[in-house]
Amino acid sequence: MKKTQNKLQVWQDRLSKARSAYQDTLDKMTVWNDYYNGTRVSQDDPNGGRKSTRKSSNVRNIVYELVESQVDSTVPLPRVDAIHEEDKDLARNIEAVLRHEIHIQSLPELNDLQERTVPIEGGSFWLVEWDPAAGTHCSLGDVKVTELHPKQVIPQPGVTELEQMDYVFVQIAQTKEYIKERYGVDVSSASEEQPDIRGGGAGTCDDIVTQNIAYYKKDGKVGMFSWVDDEVLVDMDDYQARRLEYCKECGAEKTGPVCVCGSRKFEERAVNEQPVPEGLGIPQYTDPVEMEITDVNGDAVLDENGQPMVQVVSNVAKIPCYNPGMYPLILRRNVRKADTFLGGSDVAVIMDQQDSIKKMGSKIDEKILKGGSFVTLPEGVNIETTDRELKIIRVKNPSDKALIGVINVQPDVSKEMNALEQNYQWAKSTMGITDAYQGKYDSSATSGTAKQFSANQAAGRLQSKREQKNIAFSRLYRAIFHYLLAYSDQPIPFSVKNPDGSTMYAHFNRWDFLKRDEAGEWYWNDEFIFTVDSSANTMTSRASLWEMLDLKYQAGGFGPLNDPETPLRLWTMLEAAEFPYAAQVRALMAQYVEEQKNAMSQMQGGNAGVQPV
Repeated sequence: MKKTQNKLQVWQDRLSKARSAYQDTLDKMTVWNDYYNGTRVSQDDPNGGRKSTRKSSNVRNIVYELVESQVDSTVPLPRVDAIHEEDKDLARNIEAVLRHEIHIQSLPELNDLQERTVPIEGGSFWLVEWDPAAGTHCSLGDVKVTELHPKQVIPQPGVTELEQMDYVFVQIAQTKEYIKERYGVDVSSASEEQPDIRGGGAGTCDDIVTQNIAYYKKDGKVGMFSWVDDEVLVDMDDYQARRLEYCKECGAEKTGPVCVCGSRKFEERAVNEQPVPEGLGIPQYTDPVEMEITDVNGDAVLDENGQPMVQVVSNVAKIPCYNPGMYPLILRRNVRKADTFLGGSDVAVIMDQQDSIKKMGSKIDEKILKGGSFVTLPEGVNIETTDRELKIIRVKNPSDKALIGVINVQPDVSKEMNALEQNYQWAKSTMGITDAYQGKYDSSATSGTAKQFSANQAAGRLQSKREQKNIAFSRLYRAIFHYLLAYSDQPIPFSVKNPDGSTMYAHFNRWDFLKRDEAGEWYWNDEFIFTVDSSANTMTSRASLWEMLDLKYQAGGFGPLNDPETPLRLWTMLEAAEFPYAAQVRALMAQYVEEQKNAMSQMQGGNAGVQPV
């Protein structure tokens, strides 16, 4: 118990130091998020040192506009390449199950959330875990992917690359009931340490606690230490290893609620090997060996001739367990920046322009509201201030009528408007976003081609962000595969759409990746290259595919346009691409082609019966 408390104190001190070193970045995240939400308060004066207290009366939120202009809701689809020629079919199988997992894990929804978080905060995270309670009726467990806000991940001080860190912290808001049900620890008396990780300036909640998790590397493996307040929840030096329950008394593996020795006390232990299951074509037992028979005291049992008695024993064959051996966190950066853990924030580079626009907007409001119309009257003359259509003015003599007038005071806000628009253009230029990229009218683009070129130029400046997104997704797909390889004992059913429109039903079986080297040692084959397929999104966009097929048809890609079979080939492909009512049109075209062929045959047969004169 004392050893555990000492370990708890060590990790609490490390977390405290790590948060202190990272506090400046955490504070900036709060400011950046406020700017995205349209805060009315500007930055403090960088020269005079005065603190900004006046709130803007009119906010044109260019931060929100420019962040939303970059949102890309498409999820890059996985591409898996085999290193060895004989593994090409396995690579295709991995691709198929990963595309299946995209929908199971709701990655489009998580991606939509990250499309805002990443440019605002400079990065975001996925947490990849194995959930034993998930899966289908025929399979136990599945991968679980959740999104973590960058405020929830505290890096080791002084280290900017995740895989180079000795440890990294994750803080998650959990209910007290969840902690008790999941870990069997009562934390009802604990309080919430970090309510800010829930976002939105949330205050403390009585039913919520902060679960602190430390992932660390030890002896080439990933360990986990978790606690709430002063209560330890998990302490595993190799938390990704397989675990089995063993009897505390005799050490036998658990096969039921009561051990063969009668004990009901069990404990979990990490195992590095597992028995060979049936049906794989792998010998389940090792070669028989002779072993001496011993009594309860460990002494050899002798036969009638005084010789030690032996028995032939066949041990159960075992294979090594696969261990992912990687941090369960996947970092997605906005853009790379040297000597920083996260990437660069878009909000940080346009805050000055946003502040100026807020000030200009407030000044325009003030000028317009203070302007108006003023009435001049001779002294002693009053006018009615009622709502009547006709108002009465009583004058003493006709000369007083000439003194009645109206002065319209219209303030000039053109300079403020020009300054506001100029700052907006500066911000767009800094972000590399053009009007054509936003879908707005672009006077510089005089044709459709020029407009497309302008949009492509803006997209080229944003290419770095797309590359960072693709890299993050490729790492996520690799992590999902490693978890499936480590823990999916039963084949996982999945279905995917083939390029021809048909549906393929298959199973992912991790035992297909078990191999034996030349030395006779068993190992798990994880030698695959994970990237993303940039063309896959176009192939999955049916509207784009239909348009491409039409262009190919018009260019003669399906044959001569005057050939009746040419449109039949087109409608066959459109049916495969799931074009509406393509099957019915293809059937009609096939019937028409068949009728044309019959007519031609009859015509040729009739001509053959006519004798030349």
